Amino acid sequence: MKPIIITNNPKVFAEFFAGDENLPGTVGVDFRGDMTQEEILLKARDLIHLGGRLIIHPMMGRIKPHETPYKSVFMEIPDGEETCTKTDFMSVTIIEDSISETRKLLNDTFMKKYDESMLKDLQYLDYLLVRSGIEEYR
Repeated sequence: MKPIIITNNPKVFAEFFAGDENLPGTVGVDFRGDMTQEEILLKARDLIHLGGRLIIHPMMGRIKPHETPYKSVFMEIPDGEETCTKTDFMSVTIIEDSISETRKLLNDTFMKKYDESMLKDLQYLDYLLVRSGIEEYR
C-alpha cells in the first residue's frame, strides 16, 4: 500500500508535490484543483472500493464544508504490483458518512464568499491538518 493525498488545495499540492523539506517523498499527491469537496470525497470512496483505506478522517479539524472550499483526503491505495480484494468497511462507513454530511451542510447552509487572503488562510489550515496526519502516520 502506498500513501496518497487527494486534494483540491493548491497549497497541499505545492508543499507535498514539491517535497515538504521535513517530510520528503512521504506521500503521493493527486491534485484535482477543479473538483469540489464532494467530488474529492467521491474520488476517495471509489479508491476505497478498489482496496484503499483512509488513514485520517476526512472531516478532521472540525472545519465544516460550508466554511472552506478545500478538501484533502489522506489514504493508502494499493500500489501497482498489489491487488487488493478486501474492502475496508470502516473506511467505507467513514467516507459515506462524510459525503452525506458534506452534502447536507452544503445544501442547507449559506456559502461564504472568500477574498484572496482568506483563501490563502484556508489553504494553510487544510495543509496543517493533512501534515499533522502524515506526521502521525509516520
